[in-house]
Amino acid sequence: MAKLAFDTGGTFTDFALLDDTGELHLHKVLSTPHNPAEAVVQGVTELLDLHGGSIDIAGLQVLGATTVVTNAVLERKGVETGFVTTAGFQDMLRIRNEGRYDLYDLNIKYPDPLVARANCHGAEERIAADGAVMTALSEESVREIAGRLREGGIRSVAVCLLHAYKYPQHEKRVAALLREEDPDIFVSLSSEVCPEMREFDRASTTVVNAYTRPQMAGHVAHLQREFAEKGIDRQVLWMTSSGGLVPSRRAAELPVRLIESGPAAGAVAAAEFGRIAGEESVLSFDMGGTTAKLCLIPNGEPTVGTDLEVAHYHRFRKGSGYPLKIQSIQMIEIGAGGGSIAAKNPLGLLDVGPRSAGAAPGPAAYQRGGTEPTVTDADILLGYMGTGSFVGGSFKVSKEAAQEAMAELATALNVSVERCAWGIHDLVNESMSKAAAMHATDLGVDPRSLPMVAFGGAGPVHAYGIARKLGIRRVICPTGAGVTSAIGLLIAPVAVDLSVSHPMAVDSWDMDAMNAILDDLAGQGAEVVSAAGVEKATIRNRYTVDMRHVGQGHEITVVLPDRGLPLEDFRRQLLDNFFKLYRELFGRTVAAPVEAITWRLRASGEKDQVTRPHRTEVADARKGSRPVYFPEIGTYTETAVYDHYKLPVGTAVKGPAIVEQRESTAVVGPAGTFHVDASGNLVINID
Repeated sequence: MAKLAFDTGGTFTDFALLDDTGELHLHKVLSTPHNPAEAVVQGVTELLDLHGGSIDIAGLQVLGATTVVTNAVLERKGVETGFVTTAGFQDMLRIRNEGRYDLYDLNIKYPDPLVARANCHGAEERIAADGAVMTALSEESVREIAGRLREGGIRSVAVCLLHAYKYPQHEKRVAALLREEDPDIFVSLSSEVCPEMREFDRASTTVVNAYTRPQMAGHVAHLQREFAEKGIDRQVLWMTSSGGLVPSRRAAELPVRLIESGPAAGAVAAAEFGRIAGEESVLSFDMGGTTAKLCLIPNGEPTVGTDLEVAHYHRFRKGSGYPLKIQSIQMIEIGAGGGSIAAKNPLGLLDVGPRSAGAAPGPAAYQRGGTEPTVTDADILLGYMGTGSFVGGSFKVSKEAAQEAMAELATALNVSVERCAWGIHDLVNESMSKAAAMHATDLGVDPRSLPMVAFGGAGPVHAYGIARKLGIRRVICPTGAGVTSAIGLLIAPVAVDLSVSHPMAVDSWDMDAMNAILDDLAGQGAEVVSAAGVEKATIRNRYTVDMRHVGQGHEITVVLPDRGLPLEDFRRQLLDNFFKLYRELFGRTVAAPVEAITWRLRASGEKDQVTRPHRTEVADARKGSRPVYFPEIGTYTETAVYDHYKLPVGTAVKGPAIVEQRESTAVVGPAGTFHVDASGNLVINID
């Protein structure tokens, strides 16, 4: 079956087409931030015009990753949203959880809530933690709220009532009443979006879903119409933050779960390319035009966390953003990409990012209106990226425009243009190497022991420098490195992650209650996964549970033992799993009762594979040479430039060298030796 994947990034939108013969075709176009669907339609049209002649278009499966949700939150460009909660709790979004990310900052600040105070309403109702109805739901109060929302022109509303994660009956009735009063309103219920404990986290997740839902629903509907006009009948499958694909309907209803879809696709691809290269554990490094993402992949699978935080008021400060209770691949994201703008800071020093030129106007070298120097401009001036081979030569860039933009900053800093360009490149590498070291150390891993899988349009350009700073000895740049996230979509399984909070003490474990919870989750999971075309008999379910000692504030995620075990055997193995993980994380165990809090399921189909042998053309792989700056040499040196796709398998070449793909460029310094393996990966070994 033919599959076509697209990944909408901040600067470029990437495409990968797997045709009926197993041949892989890659493509890249500039993103259209004002309407991301435009770039998607353009790229799909161009790719099918070039390679779609033998494809059954009606049966073509389209897969997508998008930044629509992320950008709406970061740029605060979602719809005006309403918030309905239990009366008396209308200020929940402002009070938060009363935590402070900096105890000693007297002027501590948080991002403004996505819902204006005037749009926060309290419904007269109250359900206690044990399910007892303390105050019956006043339908009149809900209808009054619906009227105020309608008068305010609110298109989307988040509903988060106390204890609705376990007792959702009032939330469901509120939704029915709101829809009766306004059939066109989008209603997001916390019991459906995030049925987990902790009111503020649940409310925050539901608000982000409501804030972005109309946009995502419109984006999905627009693309489905465009594809239908081309004769594509199947619904689009979308990548979630946890690395699985879900149908369009679910993506439109729960957009909050797609907030890291592009980076997740890249991590899935990095795990596969690491496996192909014979590596079980790798450090994934994805650098595009806007951001860079680092992800540790132990034992061939990305680590999936149970929460996420976005839109930090202070960069990288946990607790300063919007908490989201969703399953997501654990990674560090840095505001440094090819389009990151370099400038002189108030102290007279060089800064790079977080401002980005993006796709419009783009780096100065693009000649699309950008005048400030960026990382891409620096890389072009250093010789790392060629002006005639950018995106395979289909996209013309100007070294003179980059030089002009860089000269202005160099003058302000009182350094040469060469020194300024190298400073930008090295500063970005330093920031990313420190972030990678911190990420690996937090997970108890020495980064020097890991090979790096580098991809994205700018990833292979910076991988050599970052690897040297980290002490990494092996770098793997996949075939099609510039569109690896799109390739990851072709590999990823159809999968859905579901959860529900239902506290249960281990000492009074109830097997019947547990089986009822898990069976309900399995039924929901099978419904979503089978809707994407997966046979129910082939669906695999993986169960985990969040556990803690009674009285602790946070949980750890433990794999559930076989449900068929007798009660005592099950309980003993469950505690063994808990204490083993607890000891690994904290170096000790605690003599206190243990309880389960949140139950989790991952229902998935099979992974696909996108592998092909490296085909060497009968031609000289060397394309020519150009002056390239290497700090080890201290100046520019005439450096050989090679065509990745023409390199023979296994032949080692000593650096320095530049190896060009159509979508990306790999830099190999004097301490590096490279070869192409049988699967087409460029492997760089560093002395």
